[in-house]
Amino acid sequence: MKHLYSILIASILIAAAYLYQYGLPTFESASLQVQGEQVPSSQPANGQAATEPSSPAPGAQLPAKDDGRPRPEPRIVSVTVAEVDFKPYEVTYSAIGTAEALQSVSVVSEVSGQIEKIHFDGTQSVSKGDVLIELESVTEQLNVEIAKANFTKAEESLKRYQLLRERNSGVVTDVTMTEQEATTSVARSNLALAEANLTERTILAPISGKLGLSDLQQGDYLADETAIVTINNTETILVTFSLPEKAIDILSIGKEIETSTPAKPGMVFKGKVTAFDSQIDESTRTVTVRAAIDNKDRLLWPGMTFSVSLFEESDPMAVIPSMALAWTREGTQVWLAEGDTVRPVPVTFRHRRDDTIWIEGDLQQGTQVVVDGVHKLRPGFQIAVVDGDSSSISSSAHSSQKSNQEAAQ
Repeated sequence: MKHLYSILIASILIAAAYLYQYGLPTFESASLQVQGEQVPSSQPANGQAATEPSSPAPGAQLPAKDDGRPRPEPRIVSVTVAEVDFKPYEVTYSAIGTAEALQSVSVVSEVSGQIEKIHFDGTQSVSKGDVLIELESVTEQLNVEIAKANFTKAEESLKRYQLLRERNSGVVTDVTMTEQEATTSVARSNLALAEANLTERTILAPISGKLGLSDLQQGDYLADETAIVTINNTETILVTFSLPEKAIDILSIGKEIETSTPAKPGMVFKGKVTAFDSQIDESTRTVTVRAAIDNKDRLLWPGMTFSVSLFEESDPMAVIPSMALAWTREGTQVWLAEGDTVRPVPVTFRHRRDDTIWIEGDLQQGTQVVVDGVHKLRPGFQIAVVDGDSSSISSSAHSSQKSNQEAAQ
């Protein structure tokens, strides 16, 4: 019996300690169930409804309790923004080309003979018609003298016969007159032939330009069809290069190009397209193009290697930083900053160069798009615009946050 009393006293002490620590438990009679049966709520004896509110029906939302604490602040995301600009996108086609002279002539001897005199020393400029080489011409000069004498004799005989015919002497018959006229004509032709042979002994420059090197020396024997020297007209340099077939739409006569060459570092030379092929090369899928570059200052030489660039500008398009573009399941979009809120705007990606992209969409010049923080945004989120280093928040974001706090209190 004494042991039972000890257990009872210990239980009372434990219960008292629990009540002191946690207080009396409360029960929602309408929501308690025992073995699947609902326990009926107690009612006063007078039959009136209890003052305690009944529990809500299953699935109903409990009313919010006003405990005096401020409601949670709407989510504010710190972002950086950039203004939308409109610029054309410049497509650049690059190629490697080789330079050649506007005219390049290899001077070849038409006759053979010993070189009597050379009038050039190489790498100098000449004009059309300048004497380059004189060949030994003693025989040709003698032939000219003989032909000239024969022609003079024949011509004098013809004049005498004509004078006799005019006097009606009857000495000169028609046959004699005809034969003398033929003799005079042959003598004239022989003289012209002799003079032509003599002229061929002097080799002239066929075009104006710059001479190349020559190994010929005075006294050398020059056989016919022997190359003497090359003359290049370099007042204009032609550059030949190839472009991919996708560039054919921008090709036109007079299209401007820009070129540079390792031989003249830091210098840019401009030219114009003068011709291009009428078909695509099936093996390389390229088209051959030729352009002319003015070279009156003689800075450029035939054979130089050139880097060639052609440019084509598109219509102006919206330009934004590449980080402002967001990729979704539906496509690409940007977040348009409107005050302290944002909204997504679908766009179409067109071009990219470094950290800049060109897009098409419902955007206006000067509107602001979110650059840093796009992955944290949802429609309706409020934003706080910060500087590039995310250290200073704009005054509009501060005022918006302050008004939200005052409304909550």
